[in-house]
Amino acid sequence: MPRISEEKKQKRKEHIINTAFELFAEKGYSATGMRDIMKATNISKGGIYVYFKSKTAILLAIAERFDDKRHRLLNNIDLTLTADKIFTEYIKKRLEVFKYEENQKWTRIALEFWSLPKEIPELSNILNNRFNAYHSDIKFIIKQGINEGTFRSDCSVKHVIYQIMSTINGTGILSSSMGKAVTDKQIEETIKMYLKYLKG
Repeated sequence: MPRISEEKKQKRKEHIINTAFELFAEKGYSATGMRDIMKATNISKGGIYVYFKSKTAILLAIAERFDDKRHRLLNNIDLTLTADKIFTEYIKKRLEVFKYEENQKWTRIALEFWSLPKEIPELSNILNNRFNAYHSDIKFIIKQGINEGTFRSDCSVKHVIYQIMSTINGTGILSSSMGKAVTDKQIEETIKMYLKYLKG
């Protein structure tokens, strides 16, 4: 029996992930079974289990893919800029993703995903890593702003970060689950509102 090349294996794995992603977004994670994934991918049960031992493993692969993209966000911003400009670029990039259908689909999956840690313990690590990465990014920007004198020194960093993360997550829910698309103007006003507080 001929061996499948590594490239072919990777393509098949991506096919499974991409197909499951669409099914989870359309039907919901809980309502999608492995049989649905097998039928949609046209891959047998044995074929899928070579790559993923369970539906949970596929969900975790999808979650890691999206969070990996977002964890690298700060690396794509010029950190030699002043903190207010870094903050503007960071929040803009974080909110702009909700304009795009792929990210709206992921947010719909994530809403269910966030409620599953008790059922899927591995999710707790992903959720904690996600929170810590975003918290660290925003804290770094605000602290830089305080140190360089761009932001007020008496701002409550912990509480501001909480509010910013709530705004980002709330925007995701409004755009993906409620059909309230985020606009450039909304993003601009959100940034202005936070900068007004941070600058004092």
